[in-house]
Amino acid sequence: MGNFTSAGMQNDLAWHREVLPNGLTVLSYPRVEGKTAQLSVAVKYGSDDDTEGKLGIAHFLEHMLAGGSKARINLHKQIENIGGISNFESSPEFTLCTADVLPGKLAEGARVLSGLLFDSAFEAEKLEIERKVILNEIAEVEDDPANKAHETLAKCLFKNHPIRNSTLGTRKTVKQFTMKDLETAYRDHYSSANMILILTGSFTAQDTEAALNEFRGRERGKIFQRTECVEESKPDREKVSKRAGLNQAYLSFGSRTAPTADADTPALDIIDTLLGNGESSRLFVELREKNALTYYFDTMNVTGSDFGYFAVNCAVKTKALCKTRAIIEKQLSDLKEGELTEEELQRCKNLVIADLLRGMDSNQALPELLVAEEIVFKNAYSLCEYRDAITSLTKEEVVAAANKYFQEDNYSTSIVVPKE
Repeated sequence: MGNFTSAGMQNDLAWHREVLPNGLTVLSYPRVEGKTAQLSVAVKYGSDDDTEGKLGIAHFLEHMLAGGSKARINLHKQIENIGGISNFESSPEFTLCTADVLPGKLAEGARVLSGLLFDSAFEAEKLEIERKVILNEIAEVEDDPANKAHETLAKCLFKNHPIRNSTLGTRKTVKQFTMKDLETAYRDHYSSANMILILTGSFTAQDTEAALNEFRGRERGKIFQRTECVEESKPDREKVSKRAGLNQAYLSFGSRTAPTADADTPALDIIDTLLGNGESSRLFVELREKNALTYYFDTMNVTGSDFGYFAVNCAVKTKALCKTRAIIEKQLSDLKEGELTEEELQRCKNLVIADLLRGMDSNQALPELLVAEEIVFKNAYSLCEYRDAITSLTKEEVVAAANKYFQEDNYSTSIVVPKE
C-alpha cells in the first residue's frame, strides 16, 4: 500500500518479522484483546503464476490440500476438534490457508496445516471429486452477471497481464488437468522458502515456539521467482454481452492504475473512498440519492505487485446506462479539475485509516492483509508508512493522480444487458 518513509512513524501497526533457516518467513501480530488465535500459511503461488495452458491449476491445488486424499480429509477435520474453523482460498498472487482455534491450541493447528501443506500424496479418486466441485464453482460464478461484467472489464483493461484471467481457470483447462500436472505444480511451489507463516490473535511466546516447531524441519526447497508483467497495450473501449433472464443491465467501468508499491497508491485509495465509500460518497449521492439509478454499487482500487486498476460496478436499467456512465465520468472530470475540498479530503483520510484499522481488528482480514504487505514490501512497518502517507496527502497530490490515470483513452466499459 505504498512504499514510503516518515520521520514521525508510529509503530502500533507493525508486526514481528523473522526468516527461519529453512527460508520460512514468520510474521506475528498478537492482539491482547483477541479471544481466539489464528495460524495462517500463505504460499507465494497464485493464479497470476498459472501458464496459459494451465489456467486455474493454483486454485485446483488449493482444493487438493484439504480434499486430495482420505488422509488429508481426516487430518483437516481435526481442526474442528480443537474448536477451530478453517479457510482455504486462492488469489492472484498467493494461496492462503488459515486455522482459527482456541487459545493455547496453535501447536495443534500448526500440526494440521503443516501436514496438509507438506504431504505431497494425492489420490486419483479425490482428484475427480474436486474437479467436479470446481466445475460447479465455475458455474456459480458464471451465473452471476455482476461477476461476468467485472471479469470482462479486467479483460478489456489488460491484454497480456494474467490478472485478466479468472482465478478459477476455465472449464476447458480444469477438465484437462492430470495428476502429473498437480504434482508438478506442488513440487515447484510448495516449499518452506516460498511460504509465509502468520500468527495473529491471542497467543504466548510458548505457543509461538510450539507452532514453529511443526515447520522448522520442513524442506527449504527452491525459491520460485515470479515474472513481472508490464501491461503496455491500450485498453478496449467497450464490450457488451447479452444474457436471458435479467431485469437490469450490469455495468463495470474502469481504468488501469498503479501497483501496490507505487507512490500514487495512497491518492488512488483516497479517490476510491471519495467516489464510493459510504453514504457521503459522491457516487452514492449522484447515482442513488439524487437519481435513484441503482440499489447497490461499489468502487475499488485493486492492486498487486505489478498491476492496478480502478473499477465502478453497479446494476441499472438498460435505458439508464448512458446516464449512469456519464455521471461516473463527470465525477472523475470534476476531480481532475480540482473540485475537492479540505473537508472532503479529511473525511476520506479518516475513512481510509479507519478501514485499515478495521482490517487489523478482523480475525479473517488481518492474515490476508499481512501476507499482501509481505509479498510486496518485506517490511514490518509498511502499514505504518502507508498510514503516514495517507495522513500527509495534499489536495494537489490527489488531483494530480486523478489527471494521471483517469483519461478518456484509458477508460474501459463492460456491460451485460438483458437478452430480448
